[in-house]
Amino acid sequence: MKNQSNSKEEVDIQKMYGHECLLSKEDFMQKYNIKETGLTQSEADEKIQKYGLNKISQNKPKRWYNYLLESLFSPFNCILLCIVIVLFYTDVYLASTPSYANIIVILILVTASTLLEFFEEYNSNKAAEKLKQLVETTATVLRNGKEVKIPINQVTLKDIVILSAGSLVPADLRVIESKDLYIGQSSLTGESDAVKKIVNTELHQDELDNISDLDNICFMGTNVISGSAKGVVIKTADNTYFGKVAHTISKAKPQSSFQKGIQNISKLLIRFMLILVPIVFLLNMSKH
Repeated sequence: MKNQSNSKEEVDIQKMYGHECLLSKEDFMQKYNIKETGLTQSEADEKIQKYGLNKISQNKPKRWYNYLLESLFSPFNCILLCIVIVLFYTDVYLASTPSYANIIVILILVTASTLLEFFEEYNSNKAAEKLKQLVETTATVLRNGKEVKIPINQVTLKDIVILSAGSLVPADLRVIESKDLYIGQSSLTGESDAVKKIVNTELHQDELDNISDLDNICFMGTNVISGSAKGVVIKTADNTYFGKVAHTISKAKPQSSFQKGIQNISKLLIRFMLILVPIVFLLNMSKH
C-alpha cells in the first residue's frame, strides 16, 4: 500500500502485487484497515494532500519557440540555408556587381515553409491540449458510506471503487466483491479476450509471472466489459502498472506520410550535394 514513486525500476509483478493478491479478502481488509463504508471526505483529502493527485506525470508541454526552431531547422530548410550561404559568397562577395535576387527568393521560401509548418504543429498541439481538458472522466467511489461520482484524479489510496459494465478502472484495485466481472486488458497486454476477475485468487506465489495471471487485481487504464464489482485502491498515479509502463514508452509524435516524404527528399538532396559539390570543385580546379 506504499505510494513511493520509482519509475526507473523494472516492473516486478510479485513485488508490486503479490502480497495484496495472495491475501484473502478478510485478511486484506483487516491488514490494511479497510472500512466497508469507504473513506470519509476528510480522510480522502488528507491522502490526496500526502500522496498527490491520481494522474500520470507527463513532460512539460513545449513552448511556442520550440516549435518555431524545429520548423526553421528542418532538413529541407537547412539545405536552402546552405544554398543561401553559397549564393551570398558567389553573388555578393565575389561578384563585381552584387545581386541579391536569388538570395531573397530562397529566404522567402524558407520563411513561408517555416511559418506554415510552425502554425500547423503549434495549433494542432494546442487543440489537442484543449480537447484533453474538455474530456472529464469520473469514477464512482464510496465516501462516508454513500456512492458519489468524483474526477479520476481525486481517487486515492484505500478508496472503495464501484465498477460496472463500461467503467474505466481509475487506479490499481484489489477486488473485494465481484459478480461475473470481466475486464478488458488489451490496453496493457494487447490481448483481445476479456479476463475474469474474482475476489480470492486461485493462484500461488510462484504462478505470478505477469499481469494476466493476477485474477483479483484490476489495473488502471483497463475497462469493465461486463459484470460488476467493488475494489480497493492499492496504487495510484505513477505507482500503478500503467504509470510505470508509461514512462518506458517513447512519447515522440509519429511522423505523417507527408513529413516522411519531405524528409526522404531532403536526405536525397543532401547526398547529391555531398557527392556533386566536391566533383564540381575538382572539375573547376582542373580547368582553372
